[in-house]
Amino acid sequence: MKKTTKFGFCAPIFAHPGVLFFRTPGYRKLDWKTLKESAQKAEKLGYDSLFIADHLFLGHEGEIWESVSTMSALAALTKKIEIVPIHLCDSFRHPSVLAKTLATLSHISNGRVTLFYDYGWRKEEFDQYGLDFMTDEKRIEKMGEGLEVIKGLTTQDRFSFSGEYYSVSDAVCTPKPVKDIPIWLGEANQPKMVEQIVKYADVFNSTPCTLDAFEKKLETVKAECKKQGRDFEDLEISYETQVLIRETDEELKEAIRELKSLEKDNTSFDEDKLEEVKKENPGLSDGSLESLKKEFFIGTPEEVKEKVQAFKEKGVSHFMLWFMDYPDAKSMEIFANDVMPYVR
Repeated sequence: MKKTTKFGFCAPIFAHPGVLFFRTPGYRKLDWKTLKESAQKAEKLGYDSLFIADHLFLGHEGEIWESVSTMSALAALTKKIEIVPIHLCDSFRHPSVLAKTLATLSHISNGRVTLFYDYGWRKEEFDQYGLDFMTDEKRIEKMGEGLEVIKGLTTQDRFSFSGEYYSVSDAVCTPKPVKDIPIWLGEANQPKMVEQIVKYADVFNSTPCTLDAFEKKLETVKAECKKQGRDFEDLEISYETQVLIRETDEELKEAIRELKSLEKDNTSFDEDKLEEVKKENPGLSDGSLESLKKEFFIGTPEEVKEKVQAFKEKGVSHFMLWFMDYPDAKSMEIFANDVMPYVR
């Protein structure tokens, strides 16, 4: 059966002006009113999902809204759009309490909540907030236990679990979610994480990358599916990227110049995050339109349609979109009107 293609609006809950390769370089400073209005606009334009990042500090002046409380607020302000965190960090919240939160969110949203879980990688966040960073493998194992706790509490009448990192005893979590909460996991750059993706995930997510790099990630996941005896076709695929659309290359170059000019006002202290993004997107060093087009969904409406179609042909059924010119709604509107209807 053919999968329906979905498109998600990544809600800017942080501002990173001028940094072309990091999500929304046109956003100067965090504000709630703009976020609320853009989330409601995304729903009206026909976007299927709303994604909310999870960090403790990020962007200009380190300002960022907390993910789960933002999810709850936006769930109450919308009616039909799916509400999804981005890489919700296991170590930031005890999974037993998170299970209760997700069940509550399910009722606030009438079943529109999804869990996109992660083990966290920014050591500085852990250190500043007094959280135990451990090794990557241990955090991934801990995340797996967290998923066991969340799944158990949201599906069983009473649930007990005793692991190395978490334990619960004959715990009650009622009312249950309106319906089962899907689980998303990504990335494919840690073998232990790939194991957990194949074991637990309903959806595998890829961060922004070229089509060639994306294909390599899928091969890694396919190999692990074979190892664990899981049918790769049962795993849905999502892809996250940045979007900038204009009618001509000249308009695109002008928009990029304007976005780049905002970097002088950026006071972030995210060197770790930006270095990580550069590793994921090594072709962005020169900041040219040509290199940006290779890495992201940047181009005319026809060019962006072709890019979407290329990833669809590789199995992507859900796209996570960061609009680079936000809070300007131009790319967001063009994508909804001139791209989405033709690539669903």
